[in-house]
Amino acid sequence: YRFFHWELEYADLFERRGGFDLTIGNPPWTKIEWEEIGLLSDYEPRIEVKEWSGEMIDRNRMSIIEERKIREEYLSEYESLRALQKYLNAKQNYPLLQNVQANLYKAFMPRAWKNSCEGGVTAFITQDGVYNDTKGKKLRKECYRRLNYLFSFQNEKRLFPIGHTRRFELQVFQEGGGETEFDFLSN
Repeated sequence: YRFFHWELEYADLFERRGGFDLTIGNPPWTKIEWEEIGLLSDYEPRIEVKEWSGEMIDRNRMSIIEERKIREEYLSEYESLRALQKYLNAKQNYPLLQNVQANLYKAFMPRAWKNSCEGGVTAFITQDGVYNDTKGKKLRKECYRRLNYLFSFQNEKRLFPIGHTRRFELQVFQEGGGETEFDFLSN
């Protein structure tokens, strides 16, 4: 693991300016959920090639793990994923993500806000989902408090390798804003 401590790496900047003036990013759009199919199909390709059902995987899981001698890797992968889920959903780490479907891009938002100075701007390209997540009230409230611009697109012309039906957003936030007011462009 390569942990990064912003306040230590940029101590002079945080002391002098209170944080960054500008943060721009395209964080990973990765749901944090256990998908053993990816790991198991690396060792047993028939799982994906023949599109095994969940029942078929359940019946063959232990034999694949034992025959390919991947017990340690399987358990390690599961433990790492569960630990990351717990970390992202822990109130003391990310209080805005409580009960929200864990997705790495959502964790980048509060971290970047915390790293911003007063008046600092943060912009992200993300999946859509922050503004329609039924359990995301806390995160959404903080987004609206900072939101200046929201551009919502569909990958209709397939400019990005995410499929043509996938929606994505460009969100521009600013620290220290007053009332909720933002420009919105869709499609």
